[in-house]
Amino acid sequence: MVTWLRPNGGCAPGLVGRLESVAQQLLLSADLLTYVRRHRQCSPWAKEAGGQVFGTISAEQIRVTVATGPYPLDERSRYRYRSDPAAAQHAIRAQSESGLLYLGEWHTHAEDQPGISGLDGDAMRLLLAKSQLNSNALLMLIVGRKTTVDSLGLWTVTAERVDQWRLEYVATVSDRGNTTPVWLKKYSPPPGSRLRFHERS
Repeated sequence: MVTWLRPNGGCAPGLVGRLESVAQQLLLSADLLTYVRRHRQCSPWAKEAGGQVFGTISAEQIRVTVATGPYPLDERSRYRYRSDPAAAQHAIRAQSESGLLYLGEWHTHAEDQPGISGLDGDAMRLLLAKSQLNSNALLMLIVGRKTTVDSLGLWTVTAERVDQWRLEYVATVSDRGNTTPVWLKKYSPPPGSRLRFHERS
């Protein structure tokens, strides 16, 4: 059985992302999307929410499968979010013990088609500079007010640049309750791709 993610936000398995400068395909899992979308800023008084994203990395694929946060001591307002550093570090350790890598951050914006702000990029570069990470880049997932793919923004942030991923719907094949993603089309990065998510040894 093949299931397609519908543009109206209907029940579906996840999203696939592509970025020309990154060799791997990226998968945002359905569980992750469900979790972060629960915190959308749909009311006029809703504050930004956020946290960290975790997953696995292989030569072919970046799988973003878990999100944590928000935390009780986060700094939150309508247009600003800062994760509680102690709670974030605890989540990073806990997810690492379960075999997942810290891949980046997520937060909400009070807009339908979210964009990354200068403050967002600066905060991510500061994390890169001050942290011991498993990657040469971090992901920034921003969740808008809608449940459609255009209300999600995903960027890779490095010390030198910020690049936006192209997110698309993904199909799955279901066999006796096991669901496997099927990429909509084969993707080959262009020759000379410069960025690569990788696990540090």
